[in-house]
Amino acid sequence: MPLFSQALDEDAFFKSIVVIGLGLIGGSIVKALRLKGYTGKIIGIDSNQSTREQAMTSGLCDEVVAIEAVTTGKVDKADLILLAVPLGRVKETLKQINVLIGTDTLITDVGSVKTTVHQMFNDLFETKLAFIGGHPMAGSDRMGFSNASPILFENAYYFLTKGSYHNASHLEKLIAFVKLIGAIPVVTMPKEHDELVARLSHLPHLTACALVNTFVQRLPEDALKYAGGGFRDTTRIAMGDPRLWRDIFTHNKSLLAESIDGLIDELQKVKSLLLTDQQDEIKAHLGKTQKIRAGLVARRPSEEFSLYPLKLDVEDKPGILAAVTGLLAKKQVNIKDIALDHARERMPGALILSFASENERIRAMQLITEDNLCKIFIEQD
Repeated sequence: MPLFSQALDEDAFFKSIVVIGLGLIGGSIVKALRLKGYTGKIIGIDSNQSTREQAMTSGLCDEVVAIEAVTTGKVDKADLILLAVPLGRVKETLKQINVLIGTDTLITDVGSVKTTVHQMFNDLFETKLAFIGGHPMAGSDRMGFSNASPILFENAYYFLTKGSYHNASHLEKLIAFVKLIGAIPVVTMPKEHDELVARLSHLPHLTACALVNTFVQRLPEDALKYAGGGFRDTTRIAMGDPRLWRDIFTHNKSLLAESIDGLIDELQKVKSLLLTDQQDEIKAHLGKTQKIRAGLVARRPSEEFSLYPLKLDVEDKPGILAAVTGLLAKKQVNIKDIALDHARERMPGALILSFASENERIRAMQLITEDNLCKIFIEQD
């Protein structure tokens, strides 16, 4: 039986995959592989009986077992072992997978911090085993296999961090794996990844928590009903799982601490400008920030994945999104990214569509203008 129902290069892929942890991420990977036509062997491993039953009922895995089955040697060796467990359980899990490792097995994970995981791997295994870290920038506020989605990774960035002992073939296969499930691979080093997420992910989460705590400490409880969209949008990410974020913060504590210092310095700078009534400097500072933020829509990790955005001044009413996207779909114009601007004080219902090329953006402008759906302007960097 061929590995893929689609015409894909079997030699550049893994013939057997073990996924340890069948929650949202692990379950979504299994579902995405099958959706995209992978017919190789998938073994699912999870410590939760209910999760195992759900995975087995889905029919997507060839085998679904408890972790104890691994330690007793009842599971075959695999080409790829994917650890989809929380950061706090990675070390324990690594100690249990020796019997799954073949002569050319590649091990990867999906954790949000990479340096400590690479270090765990190097400390635990005396032999030179192949490990490449992984971090899909995708998720949901709903956990578990039942909420796993085969399209969770569509057009999401998927970081791959290089280890010490993998070879070029391992990396090529893992890149093919990432592309198959619909994600965009971004290859980097562990520390570079951790520096990036400390500033772009971990610090914003901590800042959202700080804003909520500041509100609770300084305002009466019933004042929350007056909180506008700005406060709600800014603090939404504070709803994350405390156990998950505790592990993330702990594993990236040094770089996160540096980021906190940088934020404190920035706040102190603005505070000084306010107290000394330097209005021109405040305006210049806010203007610089505004310009940087406006350019984020089009910015991507590499030129290969740069997108070309259109901003549409649409009326905030039911069906408008379907009307715009339906028009473009009918004319075979592919939208790579969609964002809704919830800061509606100046521009109600702003919709941002991004395209893979300038030609597609121009084509979209022409179609929307001809149909007189809404006003258009191009985001400026």
